[in-house]
Amino acid sequence: MISNENQLDELHVVSDLHLGGIQGHQIFNQGRALAALIDHLGAAPARRRVGLVLNGDIVDFLADRNATYLDPLGAADKLRVIFEDPAFRPVWDALARFTRVPDRVLALVLGNHDVELALPGVREVLLARLCGQDEEALGRVRIAMDGDGYACEVGGQRVLCMHGNQADPWNPVDFEALREVSDAVATGRKPPAWEPNAGTRLVIDVMNPVKVDFPFVDLLKPETAAVPAVLLAVGVEQQAPLAKFARIVARRLYDQGRLATGFLGSKAIGELTDARALELLIRPATWQEPAPRRATAWEGVDWLRQATEDDARGHRPVDLVDVSAGETLGFGGLLLDRLQGRDPRENLREALVTFLKRDRTFDVHAEDVTFLQLDGLEETASADWVIAGHTHLARRLPRRSGRGMYFNCGTWIRLIQLTAAMLTPEGFRPVYQALRAGTLEALDAIPGLVQQRRTVVAIWVDEEGTVHGELRSALEAPEEGAPPRSRAWEPVEGTRYQLPRRRGAGQRAPLEPAAPAVTAPAAEETTS
Repeated sequence: MISNENQLDELHVVSDLHLGGIQGHQIFNQGRALAALIDHLGAAPARRRVGLVLNGDIVDFLADRNATYLDPLGAADKLRVIFEDPAFRPVWDALARFTRVPDRVLALVLGNHDVELALPGVREVLLARLCGQDEEALGRVRIAMDGDGYACEVGGQRVLCMHGNQADPWNPVDFEALREVSDAVATGRKPPAWEPNAGTRLVIDVMNPVKVDFPFVDLLKPETAAVPAVLLAVGVEQQAPLAKFARIVARRLYDQGRLATGFLGSKAIGELTDARALELLIRPATWQEPAPRRATAWEGVDWLRQATEDDARGHRPVDLVDVSAGETLGFGGLLLDRLQGRDPRENLREALVTFLKRDRTFDVHAEDVTFLQLDGLEETASADWVIAGHTHLARRLPRRSGRGMYFNCGTWIRLIQLTAAMLTPEGFRPVYQALRAGTLEALDAIPGLVQQRRTVVAIWVDEEGTVHGELRSALEAPEEGAPPRSRAWEPVEGTRYQLPRRRGAGQRAPLEPAAPAVTAPAAEETTS
């Protein structure tokens, strides 16, 4: 049963802000635009009860210069630094204004990059920044940091917001171990050792050192094949960390697939050489249309089956390349280029064309594994609307296992999408140079390469009692001194969906036109 305080007239969900990181490498740069959206929601008609959900990975402790697997003693200070950063301060100020408006609800959901927010001491620092000493403001904040997500009702229909890492075997949060850490800190004892999940290990041990020189690894989609291929082409010094990454990925996917399907029985994949692990990771067969059925294993099972069969026959990566004919097929060509000192740009371009030929990464209607797994969870069965994040990719998909619709609210960080025009020989030249440059500024300078989608999921009830949902793209930040806008977003075409009110559900205030956003007085800042 949803409590009255979580019965809303409209709900707006954003995810994966990833506030934080080293200056010059911060992947969120939409502080003023997000603040404008939050102020717009705060200025909605007073008779309407409006909810805003930050659906996980609100901040990014894993992107800190001194990032560790878990930092229970230092996270509060790191959070204060994020509060004070000029790139992020507009967001915190706007959230503080939002919590002081009656009939507003702010829900904070835990992700897998901000696990420390679940620790009581860190959470107290967060709430002090948002609410100060205002008890009424504090009563408008919902803390959803136990792994169950945030549940509410809009127009009598149940909405469940989950970050999405619950369905990701790479990034689960061990809440029992987290409670033990919390208890130790609260009683002045040394926290027990934290066993990080595989995803956190990859970020800290492998990807963070790479991102110092090549920040695009956080932005380029699809990431499983495209990122390793690009890194191998632009920096020979990246082969060692990439091989480490590839061995972990191959082993993790193989074990997951074997457990889920049993297709290899007891046969093991064996010890992987660096070259073999990289080939398993970036072979073009990775990218296939989703099967028209519920997924029984994680992405990669099909290509791992083929790779394992190749390995059993003694094939090696370089066997894929007919050097005499000048053919270049993915990794084999890239590897030979490195060994023989050739410029790998053309091999990389051709490999990416192959990888991305039928790629649907940015198709909001394409089923993905996160959707299939979350849709089948017992926790989502009774929800009319399921809203996730985590993947950074917006989605709008009819439920398979229940009534209603699934949305993924994407991200507000930069994203890179390589288009067909960019993968022509002429178009790829400046893209390749920007990827090699090693700065976000170089990437931003290529027209159309970096996208700012600013995705929002909106669920609302109209005056007839019908509940609607759609993806929206928030507008760019207004110019300094510009008058308030009458709207804050554009709908994403083809994503609106409506569900009739459930019989017997109560009705709140009718829909009224949204008021223009206004600039409220800045709240007193509290960071202790």
